[in-house]
Amino acid sequence: MINKVIKLNTTTAAKILLIATILSLIVSCNSVNGLPAKELSFPKDTHYSALIRTGEHITVLVDGGKFDDLKYYANEGSQGFTQFGFPDDPHCDPVFYYAYESLPDGRLQVWKSCLTESGNLTYLIAYDWQTHQLEQIAGPLPVGSSGASWNPDGTKAIGFLDSKFASKTLFWISKGEFSPLDLVVGDQYHAWNLSDDFPDFKADDLGKTGTTGRAAWSPNGKSIAFFASPDAIGKTSFARFGVEFNLYLMDPETMQYQIVMDKIYSPFVLEWSPDSREIAFIGKYGPLKENGIWLFSVNTKSIINIAKGIFQGLVWRPDGKNLVAIHCKDLEVCAQVVNYDLTNDENR
Repeated sequence: MINKVIKLNTTTAAKILLIATILSLIVSCNSVNGLPAKELSFPKDTHYSALIRTGEHITVLVDGGKFDDLKYYANEGSQGFTQFGFPDDPHCDPVFYYAYESLPDGRLQVWKSCLTESGNLTYLIAYDWQTHQLEQIAGPLPVGSSGASWNPDGTKAIGFLDSKFASKTLFWISKGEFSPLDLVVGDQYHAWNLSDDFPDFKADDLGKTGTTGRAAWSPNGKSIAFFASPDAIGKTSFARFGVEFNLYLMDPETMQYQIVMDKIYSPFVLEWSPDSREIAFIGKYGPLKENGIWLFSVNTKSIINIAKGIFQGLVWRPDGKNLVAIHCKDLEVCAQVVNYDLTNDENR
């Protein structure tokens, strides 16, 4: 009887310890249960595709057409959308344009997809908001190139390559050129070289590589933040979805990196604060895998929740005190642009 009582108490204690551990993990996130959101004035559409900052303006981009190529944009306070009117290309049948980011000089970074008889070609071009002129920066690039974050002087970027399935990797882009990123990434259990999947993702079919999320160069040029998942190693096909990601910070000169966060799932947008002290991102985080906007402090290595829910875009205002995001009702309806004032956030 005594042994049974002791066994029961041990089991109960273990459950209490488990609950306490989970609660402590939740508390350690310093969740503020979401900051108040102020809806901003933009022309209405059912799905804003991206959010960027153009000088002092916050701009929404809207896709359209069968293949969701870039069509319209609107600045905060505008009464209606303005059409881009990108030109057709006689060498492409068809041609599509996509955009998610701005260049350091303020121009819009546009990805041009050109289907030719020899295959699909991808180019990185710049769109000048004032003259409406297009300038080719690099290309043709590997098919699946869909993101690039530049150093402050605009001479080199870390690019994002998407297999359009469950594998992604990173590579270098400079004006007119590109090259693999020869970097072994991992944790204490697994590691792989990012160049193994460049440019055609042959290695991921065997489960020998992990996968990455997007990367972002800090405004002061001293660090590159990126998501990567050693957890994906050993997994193939659909098993690579839902894996855990880490957040890495890398010195672009020495290529030395450190893991500063784990337990991240489905990371999406990654944005540095203007002073390079904080990183905001969209994704799921923590033991409960809560979806929302998260804010990581580089100095304190702490993380807080800014808002919970589904979001499509994220950008800082120039003052570094406000975050602007596209909030989605569901995966199909992303029709609200909101501002989060971080000034009075006691957890920062």
